[in-house]
Amino acid sequence: MLWLLSRLPFGTQLSLGRQIGKIIWHAAPDRRRVTLINLGIAFPEMSPAEHNKLARLAYSHVGMSVSEMATLWFRPASFILPRFTLEGIEHLENALSQGRGIILLQAHFTLIDFNAPIFREHFPFSVVFDPPKNKLFAAFLKNRRHVYVQAAIENRQTRIMIRRLRQGGIVWYSPDQSVGRRHGAIDTQFFGHPVLTTVGTRRIASMTNAIVVPLIPTRHGNTGRYTLRIGQPIDIDSEDDLIATQQVNDIFEAQIRKQPEQYFWMHKRFKPPGPQYKNPYAKP
Repeated sequence: MLWLLSRLPFGTQLSLGRQIGKIIWHAAPDRRRVTLINLGIAFPEMSPAEHNKLARLAYSHVGMSVSEMATLWFRPASFILPRFTLEGIEHLENALSQGRGIILLQAHFTLIDFNAPIFREHFPFSVVFDPPKNKLFAAFLKNRRHVYVQAAIENRQTRIMIRRLRQGGIVWYSPDQSVGRRHGAIDTQFFGHPVLTTVGTRRIASMTNAIVVPLIPTRHGNTGRYTLRIGQPIDIDSEDDLIATQQVNDIFEAQIRKQPEQYFWMHKRFKPPGPQYKNPYAKP
């Protein structure tokens, strides 16, 4: 089905993608509930009607990401590259000139994998990902990603990530989802709400002397045009886990506030860090 979708004109793909988003909205009530809870926590100043409107818009972006994924998997890079503008390339070139590894820090916007061809056109890179539970799909996804990346590193394979960074490589890393304490998470704040966040960014940067560079993707509405912006390197606190991890959360929050409809709100990001906090996802 995705292959057939990828054969259509790109504008038609995106239009169908928005319809797919509507189907997901109605077909997955549990994820719809999580999305609305997340938006209520992140934007308490909004009314329920405004949360609902933003959520529906976010789902249209989720649907477009399905169409974009079909194109990424089954169309050549030449079909994708003209649609992108890459900004801030000088920031990465300056960082690479220092001979150190680069951690590309990107939040889970719905426009994520689709950025790969334009970035790969200029710089080889590896990506850290959470493998799907379905082993067949996980193998297929890894096979597709290898078209654009040097290596697809599972998020528990920290040693591989460290080795590549110490060799001066570029590693794409998205540490903005909830993880447990046994995987190195600590208490932090996200949108003013207590959450668990991995300390991986600070510790890996410290172990490898890597430079942390933010990456911000933007989908320009329904136009089929995109921008991938490389930000200025971030000076991560190298001594204090809490300060450094909160710094990463604050960076992501600022990016999300500028384009909230493009963030992946279906994930239970606001899981309570301990029993002293109320679980916002608990059903009455």
